Amino acid sequence: MKTIDRMNKTVKSSLVRLCAILTLLPLGGVGGGLLTSCNQDPEYFTLPTYPDEMHVRSSVEEIVLNKGVADQTAVTLTWDKATSPIAPTDEVTYKVCLYPSAQKDLKSEYIDTGTAQQLELTHDQLNSMVARWALPGQAVKVTAQVLSNVANEQKYVRPEISTVEFVVTGYEKYPTYLYMVVTDQEGMTTTQRLEQRQLGTGIYEASLNMVPCTFHFQTSEAAYPGYGVTADGKLDYITEGSYQEYSSTATGNRTVIVDTNNPYNDCRVLDIVQLPTPGLIWICGNGCSVGWNTNTTEGRMQMTGSAREPYYYSWTGDFTAGGEIKIGLGGGWGDQFFYAPVENADPLTDHRLLMYRFQDDGGDLKWVPSVSGRYTFTLCLLATDMWTKFEPAS
Repeated sequence: MKTIDRMNKTVKSSLVRLCAILTLLPLGGVGGGLLTSCNQDPEYFTLPTYPDEMHVRSSVEEIVLNKGVADQTAVTLTWDKATSPIAPTDEVTYKVCLYPSAQKDLKSEYIDTGTAQQLELTHDQLNSMVARWALPGQAVKVTAQVLSNVANEQKYVRPEISTVEFVVTGYEKYPTYLYMVVTDQEGMTTTQRLEQRQLGTGIYEASLNMVPCTFHFQTSEAAYPGYGVTADGKLDYITEGSYQEYSSTATGNRTVIVDTNNPYNDCRVLDIVQLPTPGLIWICGNGCSVGWNTNTTEGRMQMTGSAREPYYYSWTGDFTAGGEIKIGLGGGWGDQFFYAPVENADPLTDHRLLMYRFQDDGGDLKWVPSVSGRYTFTLCLLATDMWTKFEPAS
């Protein structure tokens, strides 16, 4: 009992001395955070704030963005140098974001400028931000915010903040459709509508029966605005006046893909294999987990290319070495298939792909994988460059 009493007196004495020490310490004396004496309310450490030294400025007070000069500078933000309150040799870097002045929670991504005290934004860059906050043609007040970051190894410095406001009116970047105005060699003009596989991508597509012709694109059924072609083959956005037409010597079914995004800004006339039923393609056989079952959900191959490359189809699943596989395009065994280039072709090493056909037009040739495991089997359905790929699934 005497030992326990001595221990209790020692602990009590230590607590008393600790409370006295904490009471005498200045705020921040132990590196910041929560400090308190035994009989006081807690005090919380706060980072000091610093006045705005940067005084960010905008080159415009109001601007209407113009798609016709999308790559040209729309606004330039400049600011004065910020300094470190700790050491004059500390490096100071900057980053910038924009947001609608009425909704600070809708900030854009921060853009790092390094030590540069300037940021230029093109019409296209600024329009991509504004399109999230307002409808095309609708003016919105925008705040540009600059943050300074001090690099000091010993102490964290709260960033300085500097803001400036200006008014921006954006344009419609991606119309729902494009219209391809085609003039054949006899002077007859027709119009073909191109659609986006996914709205908001700015990549448009249509399949049509082509003859040698010239063509341009309109963003509506009106003549302007539209796209011609520049000397280097890029899309040329035109709001008035004349433009250079595209030309094509292609004959037969072709897929026209127009990509209105940087850095592509191009039009391609592609010979893509036209499936008997668009988008319907499936794998089967005892060389894969689907088994000899036709047109199953489990065996359905998916288009795995982007909207810019809609000619890649893949299936990922379990394959069995020594088993057989083939790829169907209809509802059952009597329909057309993609067959192996030769009997028992190993998809791991033989990447040839021939046009689909009926069984009687060349025999029931099947692929036979030499490996087992989870793999991805991919087909490239560009008629001018057909091939397969067989690789371990990630």
